[in-house]
Amino acid sequence: PTEKKPKGGLSGDLEAAVEAMKGVPWTTLQDLKGDPDILKKIDDAEALLRSLRKALS
Repeated sequence: PTEKKPKGGLSGDLEAAVEAMKGVPWTTLQDLKGDPDILKKIDDAEALLRSLRKALS
């Protein structure tokens, strides 16, 4: 059987962030639609993830 290792560090942090975003209810997303603050945070996160991908590729 394959054993799943506990993830720590960056990998674990990324997994936790993705799971947290997946857990946001659609009603909450509707309430946030058009919110400039959340859109800015998403833009910042996207830029950071692209930079991280480039650095690790």
